[in-house]
Amino acid sequence: MPKLTYLALIAALSPAVVHAAEKDINRPQVYSDVVACRAIGDSAVRLKCFDAASKALMDATENRQIVLLDQSEVRKTKRSLFGFALPNIPFFGESEDAEDAEFQQIEGDLAGVQETGNGRYQFTLKDAGTWQTTEAAWTILKDGQKFKIKRGALGGYMMVIKNRGIRVRRVN
Repeated sequence: MPKLTYLALIAALSPAVVHAAEKDINRPQVYSDVVACRAIGDSAVRLKCFDAASKALMDATENRQIVLLDQSEVRKTKRSLFGFALPNIPFFGESEDAEDAEFQQIEGDLAGVQETGNGRYQFTLKDAGTWQTTEAAWTILKDGQKFKIKRGALGGYMMVIKNRGIRVRRVN
C-alpha cells in the first residue's frame, strides 16, 4: 500500500490524531507520520506503516533534513551560546520569558585573563566563549577567580566577582 493510502486510512480512522497533528505544526511531517501509525488498529497494517514511516525518518536524519537532539545536547548548546543575541530558536523549547534560571546566568572560574588597557580585561569561560569588560574593573582580574555572569536589563550582562558587579559583553 503506498504511503498516501496509509495517511488517508489514518485520517479516516482517527480524527483525534489528525487534530493533534494540526496543533503540532512545528513538528516535521516524517515525525508526525511515525506518531500517526500508532492509531492504526490492524497490527499488520500498523507494522507496515511503522516500517515505512521509520525508514523515511531515518533517511531524513541521514540526509540532514532533520536533526535529532537530546536534552543534554540542547543544554550544552544553550550554555555555549550564552551571551549572544540570538533569534527565538524553536528547538530550545521555551521562550526567553519562560527560560530556566539556569540559562539566565552562568558561573565558573575565569581563565585566560588578559588586560586590554584602561583597566579593562578579556577572559575566556569554559564552554561559553570569550568575554570583555566594557568598563574599567574595580579590581585586578586573575585566572581561577570565581565569577557569575547574569543577564542584565536591555540585553546587557553583568559579571559578579566578590559580590561586586562589572559590565561585560561576549566577543567570541
